[in-house]
Amino acid sequence: MSNASIEKRLELLENAEMEYKTHKEMLNDALANDSELIQLEDKMKDGKRRYQAQKEAVMNEPENRKIQEKMKDVAQEIKDTKKLLADELLGYFMQNNSLEYIDGKGNKRRISVSAKFAKGGRDEE
Repeated sequence: MSNASIEKRLELLENAEMEYKTHKEMLNDALANDSELIQLEDKMKDGKRRYQAQKEAVMNEPENRKIQEKMKDVAQEIKDTKKLLADELLGYFMQNNSLEYIDGKGNKRRISVSAKFAKGGRDEE
């Protein structure tokens, strides 16, 4: 891929994002100016406040607090494991030059590789 085609694709992407933003603002303005929708939103907000208060009461029960802590631990474990797995799969792909992996149960799995720009990618000289 040449730099020119990448630059062209970046320009197309930026233009499409600007167009999307403009359309989204227009739609938000239409929604903000509908009186019936505003009244319904006020009723919904009241119901939501009551719902949130009850939800908070249930979530603050001691048993449920323990469950939340366990969930946080397991979620962090899942995140860490996925990161390690991604690194290992990338290494497997680079070593074997194959996007196919056969797991311990004999199932064929396809490795998905993606690339994106990271922040701070410009050389600062």
